[in-house]
Amino acid sequence: MMTFEQGDTVAATDSLSPSLPLVVGIGGTIGGVSSTERALRIALDSVERHGYRTQMFGGADMARLPLYDPKATERTEDERAFVAAVRAASAVIIASPGYHGSISGVVKNALDLLEETARDPERPYLADMPVGLIATAYGWQATGSTIAALRSIVHALRGWPTPFAAAINTQVTKFDAEGGASDPAVIEQLRLVGRQVARFAPLSEPAN
Repeated sequence: MMTFEQGDTVAATDSLSPSLPLVVGIGGTIGGVSSTERALRIALDSVERHGYRTQMFGGADMARLPLYDPKATERTEDERAFVAAVRAASAVIIASPGYHGSISGVVKNALDLLEETARDPERPYLADMPVGLIATAYGWQATGSTIAALRSIVHALRGWPTPFAAAINTQVTKFDAEGGASDPAVIEQLRLVGRQVARFAPLSEPAN
């Protein structure tokens, strides 16, 4: 289990052997390690227990992605690394805070960058990939609408949202720097997201 301190980045690091299939985590907020990133890390830890390696793009990584310009003729190194990771993945987990009833702008901008895969012959976008979903918000209402928005986006990207999605009310549940949470039921929900992604990932054939 990884340990986080405020201001650390947990993103864009490989875990386990590079020969293992990859699951990419996308999520977080700008301004330090957030509850969203900590929730995502718990889900990715569950994935690793099922024999996958993981790569996480947290808030600090997504903050380095420029606002997506579909007409740009060149991409930054960070943009290329993000797209390459998703192309190599067997599955994805997306975690977003609920901002004004929907997903955050930084998460949406990262997902917009997947337009770069639109013409991939083997697997455009997230086609046929299992995608786990996590929403965090200070209150229940925004968790539901954020999960609904994420499901809609994944469908538009031709992916398969896993049956269970974790909706976390951070007014009730608090995460700690040791990789835990105040509510054991929330930890189990996040682990379930990871388990379902791991179970469905073998059905996805990465385009590499």
